[in-house]
Amino acid sequence: MADKPTVLVGIDGSEDGIRAARYGIGRALHLDADIWFVNAVDDGVVTGGWGILYDPTVLKEAGEAAVHQVRDLAIAKGVPEDRIRTDVAIGNPTTILSKCSKSAEILIVGRRASSGLERMFVGSTSTSLVSSSHCPLVVISAASTPEPTGGFGKITVAMGGAGDNALRWGCREAMIRDATVDVVHIIPTQPTSVMSLIPTSGTQEEEWEHRVICSLEKMVIPVAEAFPDVEIKIRSQRGVLVDELIQESSRVDLLVLGVKPRPAIQLGGPVRAVLAHSSCPVALISR
Repeated sequence: MADKPTVLVGIDGSEDGIRAARYGIGRALHLDADIWFVNAVDDGVVTGGWGILYDPTVLKEAGEAAVHQVRDLAIAKGVPEDRIRTDVAIGNPTTILSKCSKSAEILIVGRRASSGLERMFVGSTSTSLVSSSHCPLVVISAASTPEPTGGFGKITVAMGGAGDNALRWGCREAMIRDATVDVVHIIPTQPTSVMSLIPTSGTQEEEWEHRVICSLEKMVIPVAEAFPDVEIKIRSQRGVLVDELIQESSRVDLLVLGVKPRPAIQLGGPVRAVLAHSSCPVALISR
């Protein structure tokens, strides 16, 4: 394949996998990038965890059929044949896709398999890749995002932790999409270990939110200077973090979250919840 950016797509035979492929094809065409479809069949099903033995040959044939399907789709959409790579491997999907991600500019996977044997193949791949992918990860669902994205012309970056990697990546993505960026910080209303530090009424509450905005502005200013052509808006709001982000996902093209970098192996509950219920693709960026 040519020395071009590579869009890596994890394929599993599910509807979400097909949706991930369509999303990846669109990106590859827009960026003049190569596209790499990888079908990783979990070797756990081969060993027969429930006392059933699966023929590896049959599983590999099923994987070949899946990648051929999306390869044909890519060609039909206009991707040159010499810009498409397909691979089928039997092994742990997270391990395989993580290794492949070292050679990619982005990894795109479906949110979940649809049912039955497909679900056994995928397991928790989309969530376990959050802490193991070597490039930005985008998770997409066929059910919640059946149509092409881009209609809102807006990307939301949720700011809640240290670092500006997610914001910088979101701004680069906005340049590609000709979109605006909303920087959002959710001030939690549910009890937390630090809630005693957050005023809940009157002038103190206004002062607290003013301090939050000032802190966001300090982080955003150098990023805005680096991306002068991207319109960036800042806001904070009170609410339940997961609920607010899920609502936000219904009115943007992409939700960008910063996550703890490797070697963290535990994905936080809020991130899992957003991945499970988001109405738009979710990009997860190490911070």
